[in-house]
Amino acid sequence: MTKFVFMVVCFVYACMVGIAESNTTGMHTYSGAESGGTSDGLVPDYHESSKKYKELVDRNYQNGNGKNIGIESERPIFIVNRNNMEDYSRYLSLGLRAIVDKYPNFEIQVFNSYRSSNHPRKIKLKIEESLNNFHHPDRLRKYIPFKFPNNGTEVMLNHLSRYQGESEEKKVHSFVVNSKGVFTRVGVWSKRLSPKALDKGSNEMQYYVLARYFEPASLVGDILLVHEPIPLLKKKRKAWIYSSAQRRVRRAPDASHDATGRGSQGLITADQIDGFNGDLDRFDWKLRGKQTFLVPYNVNKLDNKNIMYSDIFGKNCMVSEFIRYEFHRVWVVEARLKQSSRHIYSKRVFYVDEDSWMVLMEDTYSTRGELWRVAFHGLVQQKTENFPWYRVHVHHDLNNEMCFVSGLDNEVVSLPKFGFTDKLRNYTPDALRRTNNR
Repeated sequence: MTKFVFMVVCFVYACMVGIAESNTTGMHTYSGAESGGTSDGLVPDYHESSKKYKELVDRNYQNGNGKNIGIESERPIFIVNRNNMEDYSRYLSLGLRAIVDKYPNFEIQVFNSYRSSNHPRKIKLKIEESLNNFHHPDRLRKYIPFKFPNNGTEVMLNHLSRYQGESEEKKVHSFVVNSKGVFTRVGVWSKRLSPKALDKGSNEMQYYVLARYFEPASLVGDILLVHEPIPLLKKKRKAWIYSSAQRRVRRAPDASHDATGRGSQGLITADQIDGFNGDLDRFDWKLRGKQTFLVPYNVNKLDNKNIMYSDIFGKNCMVSEFIRYEFHRVWVVEARLKQSSRHIYSKRVFYVDEDSWMVLMEDTYSTRGELWRVAFHGLVQQKTENFPWYRVHVHHDLNNEMCFVSGLDNEVVSLPKFGFTDKLRNYTPDALRRTNNR
């Protein structure tokens, strides 16, 4: 596609969705994002776009299908590949450009943009309560504490503090995929609850997590327990692991930062789970501003249980048709490792969605300063609970041409569960052995 055709497409699309100017003074959404679209028509107006997205979903429910066929049936507006990448370079992260340049078969399939991020009304009201960055010591449980961030730390705290539902239980598979598309898989069961979903719990905790492998048999038995504090408190997480081989519970001090987990073959670090998690103390965080980029968004096609893993994976990781890219505004945050700290990454660049405050992409650099790994985090709007939710995480290693993919459940019979309650006694170190024997 030539630049001229590209601009024509932008103009037509802008007229179609009623784009507003991006510099609308004082106009922001409940989460602090600019409500207006961009003047070039690439990013739509939030209210118009959100309404259109909801109409697509409602139409599918009325048809009794229950799946977002409206979005899944859309065709790309255009495709970016190695041959035309320079025409769109201003909208591509350095990591995404490196992937396109490295793999001849890699395509960026670009679709209409839907600003689908939304929340239940009661959560919206809580988010709207924080109109500034002031924090009362008794009100640290804020979902978006810095709606108008002044620095990179505040952007990342918004990601860490965002609403993720009060409770969630799911089974997913993660994969290590080589350059030929051959993959191995690991199954992980997890349950996460906030204190609001428990009969009692500490006001200093953001959530409690249990996780264990359910396949392969060689990994079954060990159980991980995590107590994650509210990010604004800047307290350390506590983690324990039950070893089925040793039949004892021990602290897991390495469940953070650049520790690597079993089943990933060292392709990701512990703090890359969920886009980013844990302490911010090892890096200096710089806010580079807000820009329009092509990012993985509304990847609803991966919800389809009729799609097999063998369909999803191919040469150099995932088949391009399963990752939908859209134009969105993102906060760009650069993290540089402090001289007094240790980490396998010397620099990291995060691309954080302005609407959901979720990390959508990450570029990581080695200690030699070379671009090493590139991560993409595709989100969907969770249908039943109505909040943005990660559907897939993809981590490319540019050196060994392998990738690590997590979050898929296409060949898992059960669906994720939300909105349940439980007892705190099930999320203590003493409960790990009892949980294993169930």
